[in-house]
Amino acid sequence: MSVTRRRRRERQIIVFGVLIIVIVAIGVAAAAVFRGDAEGPLSAGFTTPVGEFESDVTLVCPPDGAMPLSYDQVVVRVDNGTDISGLAGTTAGQLESRGFTVVGTTNWSRSYDDYVQILFGADGVQQAYTLATQFEASTDAAVELVLDNRDGITLDLVLGTQFSEAPNLRDALAPELDMELPLTAGAECLPVNLVEPRPAPNVLPENPLAEASPSPSAEGEGE
Repeated sequence: MSVTRRRRRERQIIVFGVLIIVIVAIGVAAAAVFRGDAEGPLSAGFTTPVGEFESDVTLVCPPDGAMPLSYDQVVVRVDNGTDISGLAGTTAGQLESRGFTVVGTTNWSRSYDDYVQILFGADGVQQAYTLATQFEASTDAAVELVLDNRDGITLDLVLGTQFSEAPNLRDALAPELDMELPLTAGAECLPVNLVEPRPAPNVLPENPLAEASPSPSAEGEGE
């Protein structure tokens, strides 16, 4: 009986010893993968096809590490969504004085009761966030960034009833307007390709910056 118990004990020691060695080896390998010293067994990324992605989030994230653009690179039409006469013109003048490229003012097709709304296309995300920094946002007065299916970088700025109660831009010397301060969403957001765009307005202003782009020079032809 003592021989049988001894052999059983020896087998148990061998089994546990092998298990300990395997566990230690797995731990060392996992640590190497975590540090980036070795590649893991799963090289394919875990992604969800765009067509299968569903979310209630409609806010587009700014580009990673994006900084505010020079104001003259932001093309905007100012739209009055209130019944306050002259609101769009006054705000357009304020934006122009800061260097923004304003391409007109108009009365919005329907009333807008909230603060301000910025409509932009997929190419105008950085422009939209740059413009949004000009407004004092709060819980009760939010800047609504709305992606639509327009082409180009032109924006629509819709002024709402809440804005008309204190129709001023953020102070030009406010720290939030530091041009070295990265653009942030301040709320849950998604990359632009994962947000379903709304229909754009039927009539959109032209982009004067696109018209001003130089055409390829013919100098040197025939030499």
